[in-house]
Amino acid sequence: MISKKRLHTRGFTLVETLLAVLILAIAITGPLTIAAKGLQLTLIARDQVIAGLLAQDALEYVHFVRDTNRLNNQDWLAGFDGISNNHTTNMSGGQATCTGGNYCTIDSFADQVTLCGTSVAACGSTYLYYNASGGNYTYQTAGNTRTIFSRSISVTTPSPGGNAAEADIRVVVQWKDIGGVTRSLELRDALLDWQ
Repeated sequence: MISKKRLHTRGFTLVETLLAVLILAIAITGPLTIAAKGLQLTLIARDQVIAGLLAQDALEYVHFVRDTNRLNNQDWLAGFDGISNNHTTNMSGGQATCTGGNYCTIDSFADQVTLCGTSVAACGSTYLYYNASGGNYTYQTAGNTRTIFSRSISVTTPSPGGNAAEADIRVVVQWKDIGGVTRSLELRDALLDWQ
């Protein structure tokens, strides 16, 4: 009787075990792929939000300089057109000229405007640094972490419409995402010479 019982009691075969493992692997692969893609898209979206905030910061800084210039009875574009306004500085000394097709970097935290060259690419290798203790972005390297972002600005005056009391402000933020793709965000604004 014992020998008959042993004949009827069998375990899983190797083929059944491999088939079960294969089904389990297929069932797990789908959700893991979706989660990995979701994480990648979240990181790309985070970088886009940071780039938008950096571009907005540059536009706000341009408005700040224009307003400060007007309150101090100075030329409305002083600090961007090569004319000193007594507070905006250049990292290399003197005054930057961001007009006439030139592009500059803006460090709103340090109140600095620095000439890069005649194209957005000229500013592309000048990266912003993140100050973790202050929570701000700057071009000051000491004690700060280099980011993937570069930012450039150009002031076109008179505006494309020919109005001498209006300037076209162009801010471009560039970065490479986690896939190595170069991305760019551009903001434009019309700056008016108010009195």
